[in-house]
Order: sequence, then C-alpha cells, then structure tokens
Amino acid sequence: MVSPFFYIVFSLTITSTVLSLAFFMAWKNFGRKPHALTWSAAFLAGALQWFSVLNAGAFPSTETFLLFENACSMALVTLGVRGHCQRTHCRFLPRNLWPIALAIYSVIVWAILIEPNVGVRMATVPAYAAITLFLSATMIIRYRKRPRPAEWAAAVSIYIVAIIQVAASILAFMQGPAGDESVAAAYLHFNFLTLPAGYMGMSMLILMMMASDISAKMKKMATTDHLTGLLNRRGFHEYGERAFSAARRAGTELSVIMTDIDRFKFINDKFGHAAGDSALIHFSKLVSEARRTEDVIARVGGEEFALLLPGTNLRDAMALADQLCSKIGASPMDMTSVGLPMTSSFGVAAISDKDKQLDDMVLRADRAMYRSKRAGRNQVDLESSQLMLAEDGTLKPVTSG
Repeated sequence: MVSPFFYIVFSLTITSTVLSLAFFMAWKNFGRKPHALTWSAAFLAGALQWFSVLNAGAFPSTETFLLFENACSMALVTLGVRGHCQRTHCRFLPRNLWPIALAIYSVIVWAILIEPNVGVRMATVPAYAAITLFLSATMIIRYRKRPRPAEWAAAVSIYIVAIIQVAASILAFMQGPAGDESVAAAYLHFNFLTLPAGYMGMSMLILMMMASDISAKMKKMATTDHLTGLLNRRGFHEYGERAFSAARRAGTELSVIMTDIDRFKFINDKFGHAAGDSALIHFSKLVSEARRTEDVIARVGGEEFALLLPGTNLRDAMALADQLCSKIGASPMDMTSVGLPMTSSFGVAAISDKDKQLDDMVLRADRAMYRSKRAGRNQVDLESSQLMLAEDGTLKPVTSG
C-alpha cells in the first residue's frame, strides 16, 4: 500500500510546478519584473526538491540524495527571499545572497559527509527558512506606508509559516546526532500536518499579492497621461472627487486652477507635433514643480491642465496662479537659439456652498480661464460670482473697478 505521505509529496510537486509556470507567465506577460522570474525559479527548485523525495531510490546513495534535496531546499528559500528583496527594493540585505546560502549549505554538507549529525542536518534548512521568511514578511509590511490587503494577507501567512519553521527546526534538532526515532516520527507528522497547507497557502497569497501589483499598475496606467506623467482627466476626477468629498465633510478650503497654453496650435503648426509634445512636457514640469503631495495635478485636455489644491483658500490659489503665470512667461522652451516664448491663461475657483460636485468648481474655473484668454491671454481671472485679488492684496468683486 502506498504511504499517504506519497500523495502529499506528489501534490506538492505538482503545485510547485504550476506555481513556477504561473510566475513565469506573470514575468513574461506583465512587465518582466525580476522578482516574478526569481519566484518562478524558486518554485522550480521546490518542484525539484519534492520530485527528488518521490524518487529517492533513484539516487546512487543516500548521501547523494540528501545533498541534492537540501540544495534544492536552500535554493527555494534563497530565491524566495531574493524575490521579496527585488520587489520591495530592500537595502538591508545584500544583493548577492548566494555566499550566505553556500556558507549555511556547507554546514549541511559537514553534517552529511564529514561528521554525520541527523539533528543538525535536518534543522539547518528550517532554521534558515524561518529567518528568511521573517525578513520577507517584514519587507512586505515596510514597503509602503499603507500596505494593500493582499500584502497584509501575504505577510501574515509568511509570518505563520516562519513560526512553523521555527518549531520544525527545534523538533529536527531534538533528534540528536543519531536521530531519535520517536522525535523523528513527531517531526515527520508535524511537517506533513503543517507544511503542505502553509506552503500552498503562502504561495497562493504571494501570487495574489503580485496580482494586486499588476492591478495597481493597470489602474495607474488608466489614470496617467503617458506623455507628461501627470494624471489624465479620469485620474483627476477620481482623485479630485475624493478631495472634494473630504473638503465638503470637514468644511475645509478647496480651490481649483484651470490653465491652458496660449497659442498652442501655433507651436504645433510652425514647429511640428514633436515640438508640441515638448511644449506640453515643459509646461507640465513648470506647473508641477514644488507642489505638495496632496495637490492633484492633471492634464485634462489637449493643452489644458488642472490643479486641485486641498486646504487652499481663494487668496492663496490666486497668488499661486499669478506666480505660475509669471514663471511660465519667464521660462521659454528650449526650441530655438533664443528659446521659444510660452505663456498661459489661468482661471481660479474655490469651493462654495452651491457646489454639489467637483465638476461645478471646474466649470467655473474653466469659464474664468476662457475669459482670461478673451481678455488678451497670459493672465489670471476668477469666476464672476467670486472675488479677485486686487493690487493692494485685498480681495474685491471681479466686476468692480
């Protein structure tokens, strides 16, 4: 009768192979991220490890089998932590972990060939795995200020498996140099009760974590303007609606600035569309320089840009628009020997009690921007129901003299 352990190891072999293929396909089809390829290699090493256990009798000697099986285990563990290091760009681990792995593997070689010691041989890999798993989970949690749900799930599962590996290492070491049979039986049963579920559960959650990375990347691509790197119209409304709702709930200030490159069609017609693209990039850098992290800046149309400023009142928004207007006028684009002059028109609006949604603010600022264009361009204006910043620094109705 075939041992139940055979079916467990066979399942682990198939699972590891499938996971290796899944991570390889993720690497090939979703940006060729190095950690995906590293994890593919890690699970391939795992598949080889379990396959060797199924075919232990095919090795020329027990020592050869043990050396190969432990080498695969060390490769699985090392590649696993290396993948997490690549994903999180960690700096507290060296880029090359193989010298450390080889040094630890030499302990296993010593315990197999030079001075046989069952406890040391069987405890080394679980102990090494526990350390690297704790490091991996910590890297995931510390990678960003607010870890995603998939990252929390992966990190928690990795911590659990790390604790399991600590217990396995202790049980393995308790077998002693000769290998106590009763402790060995306890170790075997503990491993097969905990390892398969922990291994497969952790692996699936790491795969889900990577899927969340891909999802976040796709979302970013959908909300980002590929030319300037700023948010696009969709991204502006997505982030802007949140800022608008937060300002409405808290009763805080919120202002919007709409701006447009003056005579952009002339730049395109005279110098070509490549020059037009350069103008957009140049302009986007000028309006986004030195902005706060909470500000929402976007290219919302062909040559039209928007700045949403949480916590900013009308006076400060007007002052910023004036600064940007002067800055753009004083920063010609590097197109000719003397530089290509560039100006822009601005419209400003602040949140009011009548605004039901972000578009209400944007519409008023947009109208003010087009009025500034009709008035001669290269200036700042407000929606007529609001106030304008006078020369003496006070706010007055836009219609007053």
